[in-house]
Amino acid sequence: MVKVITLYRVPPDPEAFERWYVQHLARIERIPHLRRVEVSRIWGTPAGASPFHLMVEMYFEDRAALEAALRSPEAAEASADLARAMAGQVLVMFADAFEEERSAAG
Repeated sequence: MVKVITLYRVPPDPEAFERWYVQHLARIERIPHLRRVEVSRIWGTPAGASPFHLMVEMYFEDRAALEAALRSPEAAEASADLARAMAGQVLVMFADAFEEERSAAG
């Protein structure tokens, strides 16, 4: 699988961000070929406070599915919304995703 990782910086108004993000997530969920969305609220680092508030991981079957998704009108709408609301406040990356199963004891 591959994924798009979006890191959102700590917003100046967390309540306004949360209201916006609920609507933005609805746009993300309409993107074709999207297999899974994982949202993580960041609360710190080993050194203390984090400059990031939220991490969103959007999973796709492979690079071809991701590329098709990125060409869609739904992705264009979500990207435009992100650029309008969060210009300079996000970091977007593409990555290959691997999972390793481990036993509960191990």
